[in-house]
Formats: sequence, structure tokens, C-alpha cells
Amino acid sequence: MRRTLFLIAPLVLLGCSRPAAAPEVAPSPAVSSNGTQAIAGTDAAFVQAPAIDPLFAAVDADADAETPSVMLNRYVIALLNRNRSASDAAWAFPPADPRHADDAALRQLQDVRTLRLDSEPPVARDGQQPPRLLEVPVRIRAVTTQGTFRFGGWYRVQPSADGRAWQIQSAQLRPTLD
Repeated sequence: MRRTLFLIAPLVLLGCSRPAAAPEVAPSPAVSSNGTQAIAGTDAAFVQAPAIDPLFAAVDADADAETPSVMLNRYVIALLNRNRSASDAAWAFPPADPRHADDAALRQLQDVRTLRLDSEPPVARDGQQPPRLLEVPVRIRAVTTQGTFRFGGWYRVQPSADGRAWQIQSAQLRPTLD
């Protein structure tokens, strides 16, 4: 009886954790230069511009800019590898002294084995359209030789001076308990 339960439990968990299938949507017809419609799968080329999230429109989409969460992941990797020049490049104004940085608790961790950053969707923090200041809520889990440390908080990001990438403006990280 127990063996049967051990075999059924993973199947039930797999069935419950599957995401819902996306509905199939037929592509809309594209209008060619001569005014006729072309359907995908025919001889005419069907090109559709990628959808741009208006939340990220402050950064030039033609520059293949990273989203704020991808930029923050790159930043955390640079911190983990102790690459100060790369981690400072992620900031609009890099901290002169890492001990007084907004995320000093993260920068001062020693003997880090693993570091995981989970970010949530950004929230606009200004009234402009498109927003020029986004707040990205984060949860960080760091495993060191001294133990496991967890932080919660946010990073605020803004477009760089040239408008081609996101940069960190400020951060707030707080230690959290399990």
C-alpha cells in the first residue's frame, strides 16, 4: 500500500503543478505595401513587431536593452564573483565605499557559495509616461560558510544617461527570517 502511495504522490504533484496551456491564437493578417492581406504560412512574408511593454519604454528598444530583472541578475553575479568594476557599472552613481552602499549587507558577505535573486515585476515610482523610475521588489538567498542569509527589499532602476540600458539608482535590503 505504501509503495502505491509513493508512486501516486509524484504523479499528483506533477499534474497539479502544470501551467495551463496557452490558447492557440491564429495570427492576424498583415497588410502588404500594395494593400493586399498576407496570411502566415503563405508565400508572402509575415513579420510582426515584438510587443514592447510600456513599463520598459524609457529605454531604447532598438538597443536590445535588458529588462531590469536581467540587469539585476547580472549585477548579483558580478558581486558574487567579486568583480567590483562590473558591479559598480550597474549603478548610476557607484558607491565610493562598499560598506556604505545601499546594499552593503549583500556586498559584505564573505565566502559566498551560492546567491539567488528572485525578482518580482517592477512597479513605476514616478508619474511620467513612460516611467523613468522603476522599483523592482527582490528576495535574496545567500549561502555562505557561516550559514544561510535571506534579504528582502527592492532595487530602484532608471534609464542610463544615453537611454540604452537600465542602471541602479538606489536599493533597500533588509534581513528576513524564515
